[in-house]
Amino acid sequence: MQTGKFIAELRKEKSLTQAQLGELVGVTNKTVSRWENGNYMPDLAVLQSLCAVLDVTINEMISGRRLDEADFRRQADNNLLLSLDQAQRMRREYKLIDFFTGAGTGLLVGALIAPDSTRRSVVIAVSLIMIAIGQVTQRHFGKQLMGLLDKAR
Repeated sequence: MQTGKFIAELRKEKSLTQAQLGELVGVTNKTVSRWENGNYMPDLAVLQSLCAVLDVTINEMISGRRLDEADFRRQADNNLLLSLDQAQRMRREYKLIDFFTGAGTGLLVGALIAPDSTRRSVVIAVSLIMIAIGQVTQRHFGKQLMGLLDKAR
């Protein structure tokens, strides 16, 4: 919310409409509105150009306010910690993917060598579902990660 209010304040200081700001950074006026309402944060792909247009640093934008030298250093550390926390959460999500895929595969192999029974059929179905969940989650996670890497470049 604070970053959104800050964007609105900076945009108004520059006498820009949401549509004009959006055009300058390559997004729609609805996207700018979503930023200003606190519904979304600016995407990494546009953050640098947004900061350039509004004459603020990335650290100030993420902090949602102008920073003096002492605050700048303190907020840089806080923002770095937030980034590291996000990386840790992503790592935990990836471990969950490994669990579903690995456990599903293990169950499937075990069930395939077991004698025919209803229980075997249920275990095969559950294992295939676990593998599918792992694969779908991995694909989604991979897209997120590639998007972040592309935007960071």
